[in-house]
Amino acid sequence: MKKYVLVAVALLVSATSAPAQFTFSSLNFPGSTLTTGRSINNHGEIVGAYRLEPPRHAYLFKGGQFAPLAPSTILGTTFSEAFKNNDRGDVVGYYADDIGQHGFLLRKGVVTTLDFPTASDTQALGVNEAGTVVGTWDIVDSNGNQLAVHGFIWKDSTFSQIDFPGAAATDVFGINARGDIVGEWDSDIFGTIVHGFILTKGQFITIDVPFAGSSYTTANDINAKGSIVGTWKDADGVPHGFLAERGKFTSIDYPGSVGTTEWGINSAGQMVGNWFDSDGNEQGWVATPDDKGKPQ
Repeated sequence: MKKYVLVAVALLVSATSAPAQFTFSSLNFPGSTLTTGRSINNHGEIVGAYRLEPPRHAYLFKGGQFAPLAPSTILGTTFSEAFKNNDRGDVVGYYADDIGQHGFLLRKGVVTTLDFPTASDTQALGVNEAGTVVGTWDIVDSNGNQLAVHGFIWKDSTFSQIDFPGAAATDVFGINARGDIVGEWDSDIFGTIVHGFILTKGQFITIDVPFAGSSYTTANDINAKGSIVGTWKDADGVPHGFLAERGKFTSIDYPGSVGTTEWGINSAGQMVGNWFDSDGNEQGWVATPDDKGKPQ
């Protein structure tokens, strides 16, 4: 098992967010009380989770239709959520049982469980075109309190640990075709100040949105062009999505929502995430740049 602990540097960004225009649509699994949008690949296929009644289950949105993901497997019989999908049709996420949380890779109808050695819980949260999987694992005590949080890479059936230099906690959420990795780090495992990061060419770079009052940034996905999406929180703790391109940041809010999170982006710039209404209900969304076509 390898371990990645490399040099960290600061990311130089423009304090001015870049203007952009998008067409938003809500993602609602028919009859559900909850729908999440986590990832969109270059074919416009979206994955996430839906809930008709607890627990939630992973879904695939393809050709304008929602469908439960691998319903005859453990993904359909226990809590499950899909977090990323690549253009080959691979899907990663995690499911939960009486023991804890387990990462999964769904490939050609076969579910492979991914448990980091010694972990209490494992979540597979990103996959690229080469089939390399990234995610997060933790160690908890007998009361369920987290004692350690680390990122991981799973490649060629081998796990490697990822830790942002000096961090008390590292979460990894996405990996693109060229192997750039994004996530979040925290100097205190229970802290409220959270930073995003990108790991590229062997170097960690911190990502903090330039918006006033924010002390929370998490980088959740990166496409092949290097565009990054994630979530930031304002001084009141309200979440907003963001898009970072060439050092410029755009804040993303689903129209009419009281809170927005952002989780995925493809090479065409189509993005997905979640939005909350005033009653706290959570639904997914997809946004398409006005000069692009809509997902199929």
